[in-house]
Amino acid sequence: MHVDPVELCRALVAMPSISNQEGALCHWVAERLGGEGWSVETQPVPPDKDAPAAPGRCNVLARPAGASGPPGVVLTTHLDTVPPFIPLSEDDVHLYGRGTCDAKGIFASMWAAADRLRAEGVTRVALLGVVGEETDSLGAKMVGELVPKADWIVDGEPTEMRMADGAKGILSLRLRQRGTAGHSAYPERGVSAVHGLVRSLARLMEAELPSDPRFGDTTVNIGVLEGGIAPNVIAPAASAQVMIRLSAASDAVLEEVKRVVGPEVELAVVSRSEPHEIHALSDHPREVVRFGSDVPYLSRIGKPLLVGPGSIHDAHTSGEKIRKDDLHRAAELYVEVTKALLRDGAEG
Repeated sequence: MHVDPVELCRALVAMPSISNQEGALCHWVAERLGGEGWSVETQPVPPDKDAPAAPGRCNVLARPAGASGPPGVVLTTHLDTVPPFIPLSEDDVHLYGRGTCDAKGIFASMWAAADRLRAEGVTRVALLGVVGEETDSLGAKMVGELVPKADWIVDGEPTEMRMADGAKGILSLRLRQRGTAGHSAYPERGVSAVHGLVRSLARLMEAELPSDPRFGDTTVNIGVLEGGIAPNVIAPAASAQVMIRLSAASDAVLEEVKRVVGPEVELAVVSRSEPHEIHALSDHPREVVRFGSDVPYLSRIGKPLLVGPGSIHDAHTSGEKIRKDDLHRAAELYVEVTKALLRDGAEG
């Protein structure tokens, strides 16, 4: 009896796995795969920088028992989610909850596809769950030590089952500004870090950053803004976390950001990846996507594709969802794609 991707998605979504807190889910995945007869390896992944300890977080690799040599195709996506945890619910058509489309539902479809391929005697397929994609992609950055080389990597993100043939890069930044505390009734006696940082961020939001028409405009999102002590205190410190979606080289964008915000702002790069082309099968619908993924790091171990069920417009929202029938359709797609890649290399 084949694995049911809807049942798997229910089980995965019911367990919280916000980035850096994936340990319990990872070990449940490893134990269940082992119980289904897969040969399973886990790879410990340390906590995010400046984050508390994350016991048990790991990448999980499953291969058919007895498989040897490099895998031909690795089906992979991430097991972590953005906060906050949203419990599982459902109706006749959809599953709802954090991770349903980004990307636990995708992992469930890949798992079901791998199970069917194994049952048909395909041994050169592997299933890989990684952690940390929603923060710094540390799991994907480390996975070369677990999967030294593969022919093809099929990464899963919610693309509505269209093949991504290109993607923007990302430049994740942390900005800090220092000030001098004082009584707010006497602003001339202090320097407000909040005022200074807000002015710098306003300039950044209005700036025309380097772009490439192949990938669209480079865009800026100020996701987190913090600072100050109290309304009647001149703020001695302020910080912001900024995500820039790149359509041009990160170095060129970073230099312009530094010029725009000014030397008084301390700037640290949290993570970056370049805009990139992605292999796509010629007989499938395709598009350039704006969001980031683990593809830039997974491409070190195999030629990547990017495709998955669900809509990116549902990801990260309070109403995140996926259609139950899309989970089954995606499993069939991953079976089809894996066979094509193993059969003839699928030149696109």
